[in-house]
Formats: sequence, structure tokens, C-alpha cells
Amino acid sequence: MRSLVIAFSFIVCSTGCNGGGGSSEGTIVQGVLTERGVGHASSDLPSPKHSAGQQIEEVKICVRGECSITDGAGQWGVNLENFTGGDVEILVDGHGIDSSTSVSLPPTAKEVEIDLAHSKNTIAVEKLIIDGEDHTGHDHSHP
Repeated sequence: MRSLVIAFSFIVCSTGCNGGGGSSEGTIVQGVLTERGVGHASSDLPSPKHSAGQQIEEVKICVRGECSITDGAGQWGVNLENFTGGDVEILVDGHGIDSSTSVSLPPTAKEVEIDLAHSKNTIAVEKLIIDGEDHTGHDHSHP
């Protein structure tokens, strides 16, 4: 069910969030943003506050210039056309969060799931799945 929601969010976002005209070609990068610290309150919004374990909505997440806004379940997704692999910086901005993290992805990656965790204005990769294979905690440097 979660995959269907993410796929639907991605389809909607690829035609609206990225300025229109998404393509079915390319590398899909998607995931969920969750609060893992003791919680935070947005500096620009009086509420909601997010406590540990809650997904964070309405946060802008950008990967190589393609951006998405997290939905009510913290889900986000972008399509990277002409992806050739390498270091991928993930910028997270909103709800009092202004941070980034990066991973290195192989040029063959077509479907990537990156679940992000926020704690004390730091973003960390909580889960990384590349084309169905779990790479969480692995060294992601590629020759």
C-alpha cells in the first residue's frame, strides 16, 4: 500500500512539482522524512510540532535540482532524467529544517528509496534501497 501511495505521489508531483512534463524515463528517487530526535518545532510555523517517530509534512526536498514537497505522510519523490550516477546531494528545507546529506549511486540505478531521518537540524539516511537491494549502512562509493 505504501508503494502505491509513493508511486501516486510521484506521478502527481512529476507533472506539477517539477514544472510539468515528467518522463517515465530516468531514475526515480523517493522516500519518507521522519523525525528521529526528541522533536522539533518549526521556527516559521507555530505548529505542528513533530515528535520522535512522526513523519514531517510540507518540507521541500531537492535532489540534483529536482524538488518535491513531502505529503502528510512525509513521502517525497523526484525523477532524475539522464542520471549518470555519482554523488547525490539531498537538500531538505522547511518546518525549521535546513540541512543536507548525500549518497553515491551507481549509474545503473533506476529505482531508489531513501528514507531520511531528522534530528537536531541534521539529516541522515535511515534506509537506502537501490533497485530492490538494501544498501542501508553500506559504503556507497563507486569507482
